[in-house]
Amino acid sequence: MPFQRQESKNKMRRRFMWNIVCPAVIWLACILPGAARLDAQQKTGLPGIGVVRFLIASSAFKDIENAAVIRDLVVRSIGVSGKFIVAGVDQLDALMEENNIPVSKLYNPDEMAKIPLTFVQFLVTGFISLEAKGYRINMYLLDLSKKEFLLNEVTWVSSEKEDSIWFGVRDFTREFIEKMEYAVSVNEVRPEEFYTVGDTGPAGGLIFYAKGSRAGGWQYLEAAPPETEFRAVWGVKMTDDTVVPALLGTKGGVGTGFDNTELCVKDASMFRIENGPAALACRKLDFGGYTDWFLPSKDELMFMYMNLASRGLGGFSGETYWSSTESSYDNAYFQSFREGRQFYNGYKLLPLYVRAIRAF
Repeated sequence: MPFQRQESKNKMRRRFMWNIVCPAVIWLACILPGAARLDAQQKTGLPGIGVVRFLIASSAFKDIENAAVIRDLVVRSIGVSGKFIVAGVDQLDALMEENNIPVSKLYNPDEMAKIPLTFVQFLVTGFISLEAKGYRINMYLLDLSKKEFLLNEVTWVSSEKEDSIWFGVRDFTREFIEKMEYAVSVNEVRPEEFYTVGDTGPAGGLIFYAKGSRAGGWQYLEAAPPETEFRAVWGVKMTDDTVVPALLGTKGGVGTGFDNTELCVKDASMFRIENGPAALACRKLDFGGYTDWFLPSKDELMFMYMNLASRGLGGFSGETYWSSTESSYDNAYFQSFREGRQFYNGYKLLPLYVRAIRAF
């Protein structure tokens, strides 16, 4: 009898490991990487897939619960396949809620366009209808870049037993993944190269700012290499003792340096200034195959100091550098790259160091 009781306990342990622990481990293995979204996709080269909630033609709680289970099983199967990066379910739901995208209207191209391709390019979703003793599942693959369907597969799974749905969906999803792999390989838009602060950028300089998305048409700021560094005045004194450029409405935030530089260049061209000022020299820079360089704003300059110079990166001189942000008619912001302090009283006729940057 004691032996039988011990054997029964062992069976219970094995059942617990198989039914509870193993699925939980598999679940974590496929869901946690999805939280990194496209960042992981860019690092691994795997395409990003999001699995949207499955609609079901029933208001019964048990059916709605089973629809959620089916979605979870599809997420798990795709993640375990190792062929895709699966976006986090909670993140995808939050994104759709924030952009007011109802699942029932997701098939509309205008609704597809609301989901940024920086999140995922492909979505899997489906519609579940009730049939005798089971569910009929239509599973779709949507391509957000083309705003169209790539796959539409149908299956039937029994709902008579608790594990019949699990095995039916698992087998169906395996077949779907094989077809999906080919469809994705043909239609995938490769993500742009992923950069982190300190990496070498496309022009040969160093990345010193990464904002996480391409909002506004750019995601990274790259500082030009040390061999491009020069000294220049911010402005030029005219015959009537005025200093130009002067009080152009420049700004100080991250993402404003290019516009500041354009204002300075426009003002300088009005006075036919050929040599200098600093902003004009940055715009004339042609290095690494790029000509979109500009003078950084005061906040961009601060990030360049904090993320590069203070860490001994970038080959900076340790002296003072001009920003493109004015403080008055005669003064502009500059920064010490020796101690990190920023000042607003830089007389525009002072020749200080200049390091151009670019955004992409």
